[in-house]
Amino acid sequence: MAKRCLWSIVLTTAFLLAFNLAAYSEESAHYKLPSPNASFVDPEEMPKFLSPKLLPNRHGIKRGISEGFMIRQSYIKGGKIIIPPGGVIYFSFGGEGLSNLNGEPFVMAGKESVWLDKKAALAVRKNFTVAQGKPPVPLGEEGTIALALTSYMDGFLNVKGARFQYVFANGYRTWNSSTVIPSGYARSRNTIAYGYLQGEGMITPPPLQYFGDPFDASATFYVVADSATPQGVKIKEAGALDMIWFKISYDKPILANDVAPGETLAAGKYRVKVVSVDAEQGKAAIALLDSKGNTLAEKTLGPLTLDTYQAKRHLLEHSTIIRPTLSLDYENVRIQLNTKFDAPFGGGPMRILNEAGNFVPLPEMSEVGTFHGGKVDLVVYDDVKKMELRKEWSEDPRFILQTAYI
Repeated sequence: MAKRCLWSIVLTTAFLLAFNLAAYSEESAHYKLPSPNASFVDPEEMPKFLSPKLLPNRHGIKRGISEGFMIRQSYIKGGKIIIPPGGVIYFSFGGEGLSNLNGEPFVMAGKESVWLDKKAALAVRKNFTVAQGKPPVPLGEEGTIALALTSYMDGFLNVKGARFQYVFANGYRTWNSSTVIPSGYARSRNTIAYGYLQGEGMITPPPLQYFGDPFDASATFYVVADSATPQGVKIKEAGALDMIWFKISYDKPILANDVAPGETLAAGKYRVKVVSVDAEQGKAAIALLDSKGNTLAEKTLGPLTLDTYQAKRHLLEHSTIIRPTLSLDYENVRIQLNTKFDAPFGGGPMRILNEAGNFVPLPEMSEVGTFHGGKVDLVVYDDVKKMELRKEWSEDPRFILQTAYI
């Protein structure tokens, strides 16, 4: 029996990691919550494991990290406790929801690490039926986000209504979506669906502008219904957030400040050479060398200027256009411009780290702290791990990683 692990994400507050022994079977615990009367362990009884701890990001800003453990849908059979596939979950969340560039702290199965990057997309499924009172229907393979029908109503003039909820593999239900079905075809009331549909013609995948900008598909979902009866709703197309991969490093970054053109840095078995620096344009040409001095990869990083920070339509931590321009990735090595912003979670203003090492409001900055005096500040990671979702976890092949909220 194949076994699986669950990777979960909270976009509203923090990312969540949950390792889940799981498999494809009718007895799977996927999409089910623990029993309402389940026993629980008070965090005070396991303070080292369950109590939150504070870990700093690259700029010394501390983030709360929490871990936990859960068994769900277990039962007794033949005098033994049976835990169904997907019933064992380890979860962790921390500062990784705040930024993909500032070295936010992260915990992977109890091991401290640094969050580096991610790729998100929409999981889209077409032409299927969500039945009343039946298990949620995954939009992709088993363990991906699923769609459940929560209510159905007949109205006047043959107008019917249905309400849906998206369900993650850990059982958590999120994102309510209502549809009104007047004549065999309906639109979601979610704003993403407006403009996405053009009569009967649907565009898949949706063009980037339906996210407002080329940002990660953050908290995006929609439902397009075809017809409805009290027994179920036929769906033309539905989509929701999914994760493709993420990158972390278990090693602390190599911080190199004031690197001048021509200088070379050691990075494990590699060497990093700064070829040129253009402070006005916010660019630095970088070459990655092997131990013999042969060039393995070259790239001009940037631009990273005050305008980059101020462009609200391309927030650094979300833009899938800007992020790749700020780093050179080669095998397990990442060379990155040292971004120096404090990404607020909520309504606070963005702050930039100045040359004195203090965070000041963005409008008060006159230059970018990454470039000064014809030199550049770099961050190098030489132990980058790429975690692909729905693939076997390299450190324990009994698990895979899948998306979910909590």
